[in-house]
Amino acid sequence: MPATSHRAALIGIYTAIFVSSTGIGSLLPVLPLYLRERHASFALVGVIVASALVAQAVGQWPAGRLADRIGHREMMVVGLTVAAVASVAFVLPLPVEWLIVLRVAQGLGFAAATPAERAAVGDLVEPEEMGKAYAWVSGCQMAGFIAGPAIGGLLAIFGRSAVFIATGVALLLAALVIAVTLRWSVRKVVAATGTGGLNIFGRTRMESAVRTVAIISVGLGLLIGIYDVIWSLYMRTLNASDPVIGISFTLFALPFLIATPLAGWVADRWDRRWVAIGSVIVGSLIGPFYPFMRDIPLVMVVGAGEATTWAFNGPAMNAYLMDAVPDRKAEAQGVVGTAMSAAQAVGSVVGGALFGIGVGAPFYVAGAAGVLFALLAVPGLRALGPSAPAADERNEQPGHEWSRAGERESGADAG
Repeated sequence: MPATSHRAALIGIYTAIFVSSTGIGSLLPVLPLYLRERHASFALVGVIVASALVAQAVGQWPAGRLADRIGHREMMVVGLTVAAVASVAFVLPLPVEWLIVLRVAQGLGFAAATPAERAAVGDLVEPEEMGKAYAWVSGCQMAGFIAGPAIGGLLAIFGRSAVFIATGVALLLAALVIAVTLRWSVRKVVAATGTGGLNIFGRTRMESAVRTVAIISVGLGLLIGIYDVIWSLYMRTLNASDPVIGISFTLFALPFLIATPLAGWVADRWDRRWVAIGSVIVGSLIGPFYPFMRDIPLVMVVGAGEATTWAFNGPAMNAYLMDAVPDRKAEAQGVVGTAMSAAQAVGSVVGGALFGIGVGAPFYVAGAAGVLFALLAVPGLRALGPSAPAADERNEQPGHEWSRAGERESGADAG
């Protein structure tokens, strides 16, 4: 079990992830309506909404690299604060085109916070408990996405501005929680020979692990991006009403959330490589069956099963990555986050076009992408082996100093 100080820090990180995810989720049902009320065209609405995702794709890698140098706590606080200020700024009487800038600022804020959050969890938890720890990360994130839209809808009764202000306040509270609970900030000591950053085409074990997980993440990002665009359209072809479409999202999220503790337990006891790969392949193969379903209850049951399958990916993949990366954890998470966000943006762009070809086209392409990139990662995972290098191998790496005692010592100086 983590030490008491570490347990408090973990609770703080989990709380911040839940609060920030709730803030993001609260904007989902409100932002497009708000933009239309500001007389933005449908095309401009799409650009404004997508600009945050693009900013996250661009920002996560450099933000992760910076977090490993200035401190994970500091990057979380700065990132959440930037996202908070950008959220509140939506209430200002700015020309609607300027809202693209605010969405970019939001995206960059989240890009700064996300790799640092995941890296900090990896620094606070022993390798054998990382699956459970990252299950909590996934659970808190999904719980926030479930609660957020409902909260946003209720706040909208008091006006659209109330949602943006409440989101900004929530993100500031999340930053405060991090500042108070993460009393020491992990900083890796990297010698001058190691300051060039990760080379994803390099041949070291660490670089191979990051590259391999990034490959898996590309397939996931493409699938998620396509689904985000076409799911409501697909449900409409089944004559689903707006409330039923909303329920379908909730019934996907709830099984995911419920299965997360089991997913963490499995990730700590089974070979994490094949748990992650198996989750991606099985989940990807479920999607192509949707076009053949015409019964809404059946769709929801299958969706619940698919969500349960996907729940096993995050804890296993994050735990494997963080166990395989002795230092530069935030940069590693930034690389993977950039890969997933960029692929998700591409998936969002092509999803609508594929749906125009036919209802089945986006499901077939999404499923094929998930399976293809999972299979492309298999040779790398087999070469890497089931776990990270032993501690003595880590400490022998030239240019790096690595130990949990060293982390705490350098972190105490930083905090």
